[in-house]
Amino acid sequence: MLVLGLTGSIGSGKSTVAELLARSGVPVLSSDAIAQQIIEHDPEVRAALAGAFGPAVVPPEGPINRAALATAIFGPTPEHEQRRRFVERLVHPRVIELVASELDRLAARGEQLAVVESALIYRAGIEDLFDYVIAVVAPEAIRRERLRHRGMLDADITHRQAIQDSDEELRQRADFVLDNSGTLDELNTATQTLLGVLRALPPRPVDASA
Repeated sequence: MLVLGLTGSIGSGKSTVAELLARSGVPVLSSDAIAQQIIEHDPEVRAALAGAFGPAVVPPEGPINRAALATAIFGPTPEHEQRRRFVERLVHPRVIELVASELDRLAARGEQLAVVESALIYRAGIEDLFDYVIAVVAPEAIRRERLRHRGMLDADITHRQAIQDSDEELRQRADFVLDNSGTLDELNTATQTLLGVLRALPPRPVDASA
């Protein structure tokens, strides 16, 4: 089974491409959705978060206050970075474990192609888990405008972008790039064209010298 990574900065349209691929019958795993499931339902993770952030973020019962958690971990100070890295160390290994398990299940049922959506493929150093990586890019002004429409403040956008790869980095490192600076129809056309190419590709050969 060909395993593809799908990445892109916040506001790039990465999730839109994931949805377009899913509509075309490609299994798509969202690392964000899996991480949220772990944060909410893994007892050890929830207990660790409660100890670090208190009941205002992790109440004894009910869902975690995601807005409060985001405020605590996304920001310009060393304390923000320290808290964010604590959450990443806690959650990321479990995300990778669940993604690997789900990919094994998809391969066992005969799927030929699967996609893992993640904003932090290169920052997390997990690019070698994929045969190929697709990056979705868009000019910063367009990305910011999309995020403003979602209700995000400019400062929050800047803090999120600071911990993600820039479009320039993604263009250099990814195997395929989808430019989402146009219309949804144009993005869909580009996605379907790329999907046709991907379905014809073999898995990337393993580097025996690595």
